[in-house]
Amino acid sequence: MKKFTALIGTVAALAMPFAAQAQSFSGNANGSNGYANLEQSLNVTCDVTFDGTVTSSTTVSISSPDIAPGDFSCIFVVPQGTWSAKTVPGDATKVDITMGANTIANDPCYGTVRGDWNNSTKVLTITNKTLPPIDPAGDICTIHEAVISIPNMNLS
Repeated sequence: MKKFTALIGTVAALAMPFAAQAQSFSGNANGSNGYANLEQSLNVTCDVTFDGTVTSSTTVSISSPDIAPGDFSCIFVVPQGTWSAKTVPGDATKVDITMGANTIANDPCYGTVRGDWNNSTKVLTITNKTLPPIDPAGDICTIHEAVISIPNMNLS
């Protein structure tokens, strides 16, 4: 029994260094730009721009989100709700972004999706994620692909 207890203590001591590390933002999200391919009733690719401020080491408040024509139909797509980003504890390659859009069908979606962050290129990529409709009877919005450059942001 002593050997078993000693073994458990050794395993626990070895596991402790592998605990999740806190991730933190630095810099800002000013000058962010890219595109998003969205689908609800119609598949469109729109230009996306925003600015943002690090409000804590784990949160970015996104201001001035704008969705502009990439495809002509994007003139009917506008940002919805308050946008923000949060770190994913223990993973400096993931970011949770809360965002929304009022779509061509006037059926807004809003929620949080997880994207892939590349700290070397300063690019956030979101692939095949869904945003729930605000109206429970509405349709989901699918982000087939979004690629957004956030040149002034670091995640470590």
